[in-house]
Amino acid sequence: MRYIEDKNFKYKDKMIKYLRDYNLKYTGERDSSSEYFYAIDGEKMVGAVYTNYYWDWVSIGSMCYDDVDILRKLISEISLYYRDKAVGLKLYTEVESRVEDFKSIGFDIGGITEKTPRTTRDFYLKNTDFNIKSNAQTEVIVATEKIDKYNSIVLNQLEKFNIENNVKSVEEKNIMFVALDNNIFVGGVHGSIYEDSMYIGWLVVDEAYRGNGIGKNLMYMIEEKAKELNVYSISLGTVEFQAQKFYDKLGYKIVFIKENDPRGYKSYSMVKNISVQLEKLV
Repeated sequence: MRYIEDKNFKYKDKMIKYLRDYNLKYTGERDSSSEYFYAIDGEKMVGAVYTNYYWDWVSIGSMCYDDVDILRKLISEISLYYRDKAVGLKLYTEVESRVEDFKSIGFDIGGITEKTPRTTRDFYLKNTDFNIKSNAQTEVIVATEKIDKYNSIVLNQLEKFNIENNVKSVEEKNIMFVALDNNIFVGGVHGSIYEDSMYIGWLVVDEAYRGNGIGKNLMYMIEEKAKELNVYSISLGTVEFQAQKFYDKLGYKIVFIKENDPRGYKSYSMVKNISVQLEKLV
C-alpha cells in the first residue's frame, strides 16, 4: 500500500463518488434544491435569504435584512415553502448579534464549536417549528435562480455586514491524501484549513480494503500535515451510519448531536485539539 499527498487533487472526483455511493445505501435518493427568497417593499428590496435543501434540512446561507421583522417574514415564508418535506431549518454563524436575531424568532442553539486562538466560536442554530408567523405585509418573491438586480444588493449588504462584525474573508487551503494499491485508488481523506482550524469533509476507504488500517493511516497523515501548518484543532461531521466510533478512537470528541439529520439518523459534530504532541497511530 502506498500513501501520497494528492497535491493536484487528481482523485477528488473518485473520492466524492465513493462517499455518495456509500451514503446512498443508507439514505436512498433524497431531494435537493436551492431557492432564493427576496422581501420587497414597493420597489425596494428590504431583505433576502438564500437556502439550500439537502438531506431533509433547509440550510440558510447568504442573507440580509433591514430589521428582525423582515427576517421573521422571510423565515415565515421559507417555513411555509418547505413545511411538507423538510425536518427543519438550520444555519451556522459566528456573529452573536445574528444568533440573537434568530433566537428572537424561535430558533434554538443546537451546538457551539469553541474558538481557537485565531477563530471565534461558531454557533449552530435550528428550528423544527414550521408555524413561524409574521403579520408583515411585505411581499416575498421565491425564485429558483438568483435575481441579478437583487443579488447585487445582497452582496453589497453582506460585505457591509462582514466589515461591521469583523467577519474576515479567509483564504482556504485544501489538503488531500490518498491510498493506492498498485496505483489503484482505494481510499482518501480531504481537509480544508481556515486560519488555524481544519475541517475534514471526506474520508473514504474502498469496502474491499476496510479493516486494514487504511483509514487510520490517512487520518494520521492529514493530522501530521495539519500540525506542520500550525493547525490548532480539527473538526468534522459524521452520521451514525458512517464512522463516529472510528473517530472517537482517534481522539475526536462529540461537541453536539443533530437529530434526524438526515431523517431517521443522528449526525455528530466532532473536534480534536492537535495543538499538543500527536501520538502516532500507526
